Amino acid sequence: MIEHKSLRFSTNPEKAASKVAINSFMIGSLFFILTLVWTLSPEKFGIVIVSELILAIPFLFVSSLAYSKIGYWKETKHWDIFAWYTNNVGNIFVLNVVGLIAGAMYRNIAFTYFALIILLMAIYTSINIFAHKKVYQNVLFKEKLFKFFFFVLVLFLGGIFPLYLKII
Repeated sequence: MIEHKSLRFSTNPEKAASKVAINSFMIGSLFFILTLVWTLSPEKFGIVIVSELILAIPFLFVSSLAYSKIGYWKETKHWDIFAWYTNNVGNIFVLNVVGLIAGAMYRNIAFTYFALIILLMAIYTSINIFAHKKVYQNVLFKEKLFKFFFFVLVLFLGGIFPLYLKII
């Protein structure tokens, strides 16, 4: 197994292959959802919701292309970093859309949804850090915190903030 360790990322070809499969499923689901949105009338969903649905597709598609390079390129660091960012942005857009659709009718449920996602990701990050505390503790801690805060930032900018401003 080829593995690259850096401050924020470690390359794992088996994990990359799984990400490609998951992205393929997500992209197929997004095309179905977009078809449904277009059938029901996109104006009913708001510009932020439709934008994030549409933009999630190229992020997830390009993430799959980048993750596929990890399986056969000798130097994978740049592909892995690019794949990680595009994968996360695409998936967070999908999470944001669910919260924003809920928020169009039930703002309190949407805020609860976003709070639950952040709480669960904080627990996930904590488990990830403490389960590997003996291995690269300082680097791992910084990496996992960076990834958590990146997740929360994109979730906030694309989901919580538009919901708060009622621009959905």
